[in-house]
Amino acid sequence: WYVRRSRDRFWSDQVDSSDKQDAYWTLYECLLVTARLIAPFTPFLAELLWQTLAGVFGERAQRSVHLCDYPAKDDSLVDSELSDQMALLREIASLGRSARMDAQLKVRQPLSAMEVVLADGTHKQWLQDHDDLLKQEVNVKQISYVQQADEYIEYQVQPNFPRLGPRLGKLLPGLKKLLSETDGSELLSQLTSQGKVELEVDGETVQLDQEDIQVRLQAKEGWAAAQGDNSVVVLATELTGELVREGLARDLVRLIQDRRKELDCDFTDRIQVAVETEDEELRQAMEQFGDMIQAETLSVGLIPGVLEAVEAVEREINAVPTRIYVARVEVPES
Repeated sequence: WYVRRSRDRFWSDQVDSSDKQDAYWTLYECLLVTARLIAPFTPFLAELLWQTLAGVFGERAQRSVHLCDYPAKDDSLVDSELSDQMALLREIASLGRSARMDAQLKVRQPLSAMEVVLADGTHKQWLQDHDDLLKQEVNVKQISYVQQADEYIEYQVQPNFPRLGPRLGKLLPGLKKLLSETDGSELLSQLTSQGKVELEVDGETVQLDQEDIQVRLQAKEGWAAAQGDNSVVVLATELTGELVREGLARDLVRLIQDRRKELDCDFTDRIQVAVETEDEELRQAMEQFGDMIQAETLSVGLIPGVLEAVEAVEREINAVPTRIYVARVEVPES
């Protein structure tokens, strides 16, 4: 998570930037401590890490990780509140990706909105202050925090038949019917707060806990949803023409990046790109999101058509064969 979220800092072309240096030194420290932590269990991997990282300092560093003291914890370095906040943000991001997967929406396809229901609103303001991070992780345009998600989801409630059958016997059909008519959201809330619910079935009181009932989240049409321990995340799945075109642009970015790797480009190399396609929608995407494509791929030019004397690769975008031309270019120093 840290490495992924710090990519822009690592790749910054401002070599002397304190932000870039802080990112590198933080990662360096974490890897060195990890080498010491794993040394008793994976001695050869730990030694390889140590020699590769600490070895650059020569005699100023221990000759072997196995000559180092084992790390001692320092509770004063732990920021518990920040850890809780980031854990919640990561849960929301994970649920957003899970909802996408259930709805068969690839991560590169932007979506218009995400609604988040928090079990506890303590960190709501902090989350709102970090909306940009969540928008990038889940690839959505807008995030809202709501009290209830009844407009977007419903809960399907069923008895746990293997567990309740021997206990309730002839009452089980009546319980099944009662649960199908019960407000799943209200039942789940009561289970969460009290740990149990009491229901009247055929004149008898039945007490149920969380293992007796299976509550399943079901998104309403036009939405996808996922539920975690501390939040419920709902995604709008309706795609506008502009969202589809942006998704195509991001698909193109990925393919250009793949081609950069095939050509063994350094991450600072500038390139010229041409795209040959019969897909009018992709052409519109290139025109509308050309600046984004160029910025993401370090392209100095993006044109529809052919680059002479450059080998093309053929890929599919939007189920249409597309030929992509990528060539390194020399950028004069300013």
